[in-house]
Amino acid sequence: MIAKSSSDDVIDNVVDTRIDNNSTTIGPSPEKPLPLWTGFVGCLVASIFFGSNLLPVKQFSAGDGLFFQFVFCVAVWFVGLVVDLIIGNERFYPLVLIGGVLWTTGNLVTVLCIKACGLAVGLLIWGTTSLIMGWAGGRFGILGLTPQVPKTNSKIALNYASVVLAALSAVFFLFIKSTRTPRVVRNSGINDDNSTIELEKAENISDEDEVNVETDFPFLNRLSDRVQQILGCTLASIAGIFYGLMFIPDQYIRDHGENYKLNNELPPNNGLYYINSQYSGVLLSSLFYFIIYAAWKRNKPSINPSIVLPAMVSGTMWAIANIGFIVAISALKNAVAYPIVSVLPGIVTSLWSLFLFREIQGKNNYIFLGIGMFIRILAAILSGLSA
Repeated sequence: MIAKSSSDDVIDNVVDTRIDNNSTTIGPSPEKPLPLWTGFVGCLVASIFFGSNLLPVKQFSAGDGLFFQFVFCVAVWFVGLVVDLIIGNERFYPLVLIGGVLWTTGNLVTVLCIKACGLAVGLLIWGTTSLIMGWAGGRFGILGLTPQVPKTNSKIALNYASVVLAALSAVFFLFIKSTRTPRVVRNSGINDDNSTIELEKAENISDEDEVNVETDFPFLNRLSDRVQQILGCTLASIAGIFYGLMFIPDQYIRDHGENYKLNNELPPNNGLYYINSQYSGVLLSSLFYFIIYAAWKRNKPSINPSIVLPAMVSGTMWAIANIGFIVAISALKNAVAYPIVSVLPGIVTSLWSLFLFREIQGKNNYIFLGIGMFIRILAAILSGLSA
């Protein structure tokens, strides 16, 4: 047997070292973070579609909102399924279902909010409370999240200033009195519960036949405009709290990736991989609420067939907006994305209400709206600079 020389040992050690070094490079490469520009594009998409997604249903009676929400959520889930097929996602995250449940729970009152205080004011109020909750979750790390602190003191100051200005802008919108066009009901002469009422525009009905009432929520007819405004703003604030919490579950998974490994791989940082899980929570909770509602109504839920297609279009638009939002969060983080996406949709909605629906009229309303929109735009710019 030939003994190994010292030179052979050196060669073997070198070969083993090279093999070890090469073995460390084999396997999936680490996930690259999304560039900042994708976050700003996501903010733009989210702002436009969040601010416009209720337009398709604006001129239709949504009843008490439960059937509308269910159809809306079916469309949302379908968009999530398409996204999963496009990106090839093969994993489901049960914890993220909670985010969908939170959103659906908050959304239960949005139809009533719009009836009570108008589309623009309602969206601006729940956008503000959503901003505070979502920003605080990312900035201070509530509910187990990792705090997202801007890198420099100047960016920290800009981030705080953007949130303060965004919240301050809501004060001006509280003083805006929306001009809601009441539904006009032609008296059919039938007094039983099965009577049919025809909703028409006021100009097509004679003065003696028209009665201005709110038909979807009759109790609003007994409330003054100021009480309706307070009720709508209060419910919108509560809805915003739920909206602000909806991204907590998927952010928690990303912050605690070691606890959610699959096949020794960390969960992705790209929020698109959590979309279908969240949208499944949206659909399942909406179905649950609709079943409870149908049982409470003794299997006679309020259903308007003409709302189906508008609700599906609205749901699709919302789903696209939410995709833009989660891309923005993935690229910019909660503390930056929330101030931007929470303030800009309100401006888009205000423009629709101002120029298309004429809900905002009068010199004082224009002044309050102008000041509020200016402050919101400034808040969005400061938040973008803090990225």
